[in-house]
Amino acid sequence: MPTHPAGRLLSIFVLATISLGVHAQPPTQPESTAVRLFLIQRPVGVERSTVTSSDQGQTLTSEMEFVERGTRLELTASLSVAPDFTPRHFRAEGKSYRFVNVDTEVTITGGTAHVTSLGGVQDVAVPSAFFTARSWAPVAARAWLIEYWERHQRPAAIVLLPGDADSRIVVEFRGEETVQISGRPMRLRRYSVDGVVWGRETVWVDESGGFAALVSRVHILPLEAVRVDLVDALPELLASAVRDRMADLVAYQQAVQPVAQGTFALVGGRIVVGTDTAPIDNGVVLVRDGRIARIGRRGEVTLPDDVRVVDVTGKTIIPGLWDMHAHASQIEWAPAYLAAGVTTIRDMGGEEGFLTAFRSTIASGRGLGPRVELAGLVDGPGDRGFGTVVASTPEEGRAIVDHYASAGFRQIKLYSLLQPNVVSAITARAHERKITVTGHVPAALGLEAAVLAGMDQLAHLSVRGQPGTPDTDRVIDLLASRATMIDPTQAWGELLGRPSTMPAEEFEPGFARAPYTLTANYRSVMNTPRPSATAAAAGRPAPAGPSMLKVLFDKGVPILAGTDGALPGYSLLREIELYVRAGLTPLQAIQSATIVAARALGLDADSGTVSVGKRADLAVLDADPLADISAIRRTRYVVTNGRMYEPAALWRLASFRPAARER
Repeated sequence: MPTHPAGRLLSIFVLATISLGVHAQPPTQPESTAVRLFLIQRPVGVERSTVTSSDQGQTLTSEMEFVERGTRLELTASLSVAPDFTPRHFRAEGKSYRFVNVDTEVTITGGTAHVTSLGGVQDVAVPSAFFTARSWAPVAARAWLIEYWERHQRPAAIVLLPGDADSRIVVEFRGEETVQISGRPMRLRRYSVDGVVWGRETVWVDESGGFAALVSRVHILPLEAVRVDLVDALPELLASAVRDRMADLVAYQQAVQPVAQGTFALVGGRIVVGTDTAPIDNGVVLVRDGRIARIGRRGEVTLPDDVRVVDVTGKTIIPGLWDMHAHASQIEWAPAYLAAGVTTIRDMGGEEGFLTAFRSTIASGRGLGPRVELAGLVDGPGDRGFGTVVASTPEEGRAIVDHYASAGFRQIKLYSLLQPNVVSAITARAHERKITVTGHVPAALGLEAAVLAGMDQLAHLSVRGQPGTPDTDRVIDLLASRATMIDPTQAWGELLGRPSTMPAEEFEPGFARAPYTLTANYRSVMNTPRPSATAAAAGRPAPAGPSMLKVLFDKGVPILAGTDGALPGYSLLREIELYVRAGLTPLQAIQSATIVAARALGLDADSGTVSVGKRADLAVLDADPLADISAIRRTRYVVTNGRMYEPAALWRLASFRPAARER
């Protein structure tokens, strides 16, 4: 299938030597390395590093630059280590993603580390095992982290500085492999590194200990960093990393045992079916082999004599939730989603190799996670493009649709640079293949033309203007007449649009339990205060009239709950809360994340309500969300495909701290 040209950025590399050489004797000249950076496998930039040595140890200095969808990002860093690779000084400044600001310094003097990061200053006692890092750069320093771990007898955990009380790096040796470079074999050692960024990375070093490659994330999007002489081995390295992550996903399933599975009954709870019918009080849900076998009031449902009974008196049972705008580029999303009661996600654009393996490992029952459905990303040509799947002509567009359809994707996700004739070809072929089309509105069309060209759904709340004006009302009427579905990603907009002076915990309590490596990215967002944002976060209505979301809903435009990633698990719950704040009833907001979402993917006969014959995907809440939508956060159990779990152990797998009531 057509892909972005792999060598677009090669001309920017100007370096003579490609070796970090951490095992070698101190050199007489600085040693340099160049690492090519890829985002969703698209070449986007380079990190250039230089190592100097003395009898005090070594110092690595690096300059990273890349262009992400037209935005130029730069980050400089330096790391000085003692001869045993213990950090002595670390400094990083710049941006590691569009909204992620880095301004960090750690200086170790005696037994104290002086740490400045994100405007905070503190002195901390130096732990027995520690390393310094902030965000994913500099990538070349991963080799020094590995060397530190090896030279210090492979400690079980390494404290991350800067970090919080729970910030730990866990390194595991995963094996050796040989790649072919220009017809010559090169042996590499492969490691799993968990805790430099949120979740696991895969790091390779060469036989001398020099940096070779890294598979990680830029915030939550897939990132690869490969030494320039090893770029041809990237597909092989990616496949190796995916195999390791799927093995870890299987280990999740083995590590957390379900509270109940097979045949069991939830008895005594209030059942919110998910349709417009009244809830069933003092209800019973019988689950058998992954399906809902019976539902009804206690006393009206006959249970098998030997059935396992789970008393849920005083609790509320709702359908399992859906996130219709996920970017689950790592396995840690799986337990985080389940812990929040999310049992199905629609991924909206990542790397096909990882996503299809992720989907099949969970679907087979070997791996732990929500059901995964996929929307295949496609963009047009150009330097501002996103991903590697590019359609320049109608023929290429149709071929891409055929590929995704054959791979079991349920949707196509359009992106911004596609041209009108290509969009028309993609939508027509998608509908021929019985799959639907969603995504961003291509810039060359605009919203009305994109919908008329065949887009079935839209990502983000892309309707602009003031309701009640002719142009805006015409667009709204078009969307309503075609039942064009929208996932408005309100929680994402709230999170990134808040003023920097407003702590995220003011509107999203999940931040108090999320790992530092994830929350630090969001805390680094620098926006000027806006009164409307401050009022919204404080729970006060904005001064304007009805929200666009409520106007669309009242006109008959279906609303789908989606997050664009944001804070794993929690942001889907916040999305539902924001719909109620916009004027939807609690049931309508829940339906946007259950039955309406199921209809969007043609799965409403199989899922989306608590109904006999459907998948046993359920959330059991400690309180009734129809009375107070914030109860959507009070998950007692989650049932995914007939397996019931408590959330605390799931949160821990994702490196989150469980809430006190969940422990």
